[in-house]
Amino acid sequence: MTSDLALHGQVAWVVGASGAIGRAVAGALADAGAQVFASSRQARTLEPLARPAQGTREGCIEVLPVDVTSTKSVAAAVRQIMDSAGRIDILVNTTTVPRFGAFETLGDEQWWEVLDTKLMGYVRTLRAVLPVMAAQQYGRVVNITGRGGRQPTAAHLPGSCANAAVNLLTKGLADSYGARNIRVNAVAPGPIRSDRLDQLLQASATANDRDAPGQLRMASPIQRPGTPQDVADAVLYLISPRSDYITGIVLQVDGGGTVTL
Repeated sequence: MTSDLALHGQVAWVVGASGAIGRAVAGALADAGAQVFASSRQARTLEPLARPAQGTREGCIEVLPVDVTSTKSVAAAVRQIMDSAGRIDILVNTTTVPRFGAFETLGDEQWWEVLDTKLMGYVRTLRAVLPVMAAQQYGRVVNITGRGGRQPTAAHLPGSCANAAVNLLTKGLADSYGARNIRVNAVAPGPIRSDRLDQLLQASATANDRDAPGQLRMASPIQRPGTPQDVADAVLYLISPRSDYITGIVLQVDGGGTVTL
């Protein structure tokens, strides 16, 4: 590990760490030396991810529950992290709620569930953490969105709309907080090997989607789905000093599959 990717002494909060991407991100941050708090609605699902500190230069992972649809739950998680670590240097939002299907089959409840969990969930964690970072005059934020924020998929329109909104939120906060040494970026994965990808492929096959299942698998110059580690590596770059002059961007991690600029 080169020194400019090391995160020794930094405190990170990975929200939505029960998913494949969240788990990979939490592990990568701990491997780089950070003290990581990994959260999900059901914290017990994260217990295998927990990693005790082995020494002053080693990272660790502590799990804690948070329901991002609850402002009180988010505030309680921030208090717990501050009581334990005294600061929050890194926030990585990875929460998602997959609701796939043809547009006419998805009702208001499913749309609101996605927006409340993805868009407003990110708003709640950011609203709680950014004042802490502003007081420190230091912070690094990465919001995980998705390729659908720029190139929507018919079987995943609620998620695509939420991702587009988070992309705009990311840029707005980057502009607002840059002078306080807080960088805010987004990572937009394409198809990533996971149970969620399997669900999307199945839904796309029946949703009159122009992206047929085979195209979703191979819809990039790099003809393979990505891995959670591909996304984690991009996150690590965006919070490291190697990217100190980068803020407000949406980094596509999709093998070149996005056809828009």
